[in-house]
Amino acid sequence: MVKVLNKDTSRKNVVLVRPRNTYNFYNYIPLGLICIGSALEESGYNVTILDAGRDSDFSSKLENEVPNALFVGIGFMTSEIPHTIEVLTRVREISPNTPTVVGGWHASLFPEQMAESDLVDWVVVQEGENPIVKIADAIASGRKVLSDGKILPREIHKMDDLPFPNYKISQIYEDYITSYLTDTLSSYVEHPIRWLPYDSSRGCPHQCTFCIDVVTDNSRYRKKSAGKVIEEIDKLVRDYNLTHLKIIDDNFFVDIKRVRSILNGIVEKGLNDRITIDAECRTDYFNKGHVNDETLALMKKARVIQLTLGIESGSNNTLRLMKKGATVEQAEHAVRQCDKYQIIARSSFILESPGESKEDIEETVMFVNRMRTYPYFSAGVGTFRPYPKCEMTESIIKDGYLKEPTSFLEWANPANIQMYTSSEMQRPWQVAPEFSERASHYLNMESETRIGLHQLDNEQGRDMLKVLIEIAKVRNRNMDYSDGIDLEIYKKFTSEHYQKQSRADAGSKYPLPDIC
Repeated sequence: MVKVLNKDTSRKNVVLVRPRNTYNFYNYIPLGLICIGSALEESGYNVTILDAGRDSDFSSKLENEVPNALFVGIGFMTSEIPHTIEVLTRVREISPNTPTVVGGWHASLFPEQMAESDLVDWVVVQEGENPIVKIADAIASGRKVLSDGKILPREIHKMDDLPFPNYKISQIYEDYITSYLTDTLSSYVEHPIRWLPYDSSRGCPHQCTFCIDVVTDNSRYRKKSAGKVIEEIDKLVRDYNLTHLKIIDDNFFVDIKRVRSILNGIVEKGLNDRITIDAECRTDYFNKGHVNDETLALMKKARVIQLTLGIESGSNNTLRLMKKGATVEQAEHAVRQCDKYQIIARSSFILESPGESKEDIEETVMFVNRMRTYPYFSAGVGTFRPYPKCEMTESIIKDGYLKEPTSFLEWANPANIQMYTSSEMQRPWQVAPEFSERASHYLNMESETRIGLHQLDNEQGRDMLKVLIEIAKVRNRNMDYSDGIDLEIYKKFTSEHYQKQSRADAGSKYPLPDIC
């Protein structure tokens, strides 16, 4: 039985925390916290978001805000667990009677583990807008949040009923709007100056074996109506003076009729004169009835400048293992079509998926190099990361290559964090680890995926990166991934750049690792 904690229920202040992650990289504003914060605001609560990654005053703000809070909520991913535990511990020290609520991807995957922790009072699974308001209302009125247990049942939200996200809840929202959009976007496109992420739908109906959407029941597709999306985009552009909108839906193009209505609305309102847009799309959608020439021409008119394509592999064998539902031939057709309409095909690839051979990996590398003939093609390549609970991860656990932590604290072990989240380490199931690591670095170097010329503010740094890019081009064309000093220089160069950019709290117990 969960008791109501001894709180001053007259308080209407809620503190939401975005914790620091292991890799110290914070390019996106915390949209999940903004969405639940907006729901709380609509219900009459005062919301403060504390952003540990980018706010150098985070520690002092936490000390000041927690004693007056109705509760503290933290949304986190696996790579953010160490600092999440640090924050929860500090909340207990500052104000032992202040309740704590956790949510986000990791909590949704392991709610029982979260509930076992004395640092956690309640766990929200998946979408949090409605549950977080129920928690706040219960605490504020002195009622029990739950009659039994700590885990709130999942609720599927009607997307059109959700409040407009108030990005200004983040005290440093302007820092995010003006931060570098790390997407390369190519030299053909002016780089966005002011941008924000936006979601118009949630979920993806497909069954990829490397994706956590399947195991979190996020395969149930939910969407905002085209009219609401157009209204919200118009408001975002006006309120924040945006020049670019990044649509971060899991699968924006599921309902192509809705997509066409949104694009037409953007043109009719003249928003295409003010912003550019990018979104994600599956390669098998590029067919006569879906993302066809008519739709691509409309995208071009609406100033969609980039589509992120989850190609994942240049091997049909690996695509079958992934249950991707798409082929290499469809991928090349998608890249060709994007190039035809001068839309950047920002393509993601995974090397070393469980069950694939070195020949499969080499096919992927050759495919990436072959696609370079299309000027609007760009590649992001990494090795397989075992997202918890997904089918591929479960298979390597069953085969004895990986052990799943059994508690919140065990997940905080740096070795576990790295094993599950790093795309830059060798793992026991890999068949060609050195080849894959070097190939991914050189392929990314050529595409400026990890670091781009547009991110550098000094001529010396740009000149250095230009030389490295030219070396990468030669290596990639010759499939020469032998050891070399150029790769070490690139790793050091990239690491130093991101350390310089980091605004992490200097008082953290967790030092910045070498992200390369």
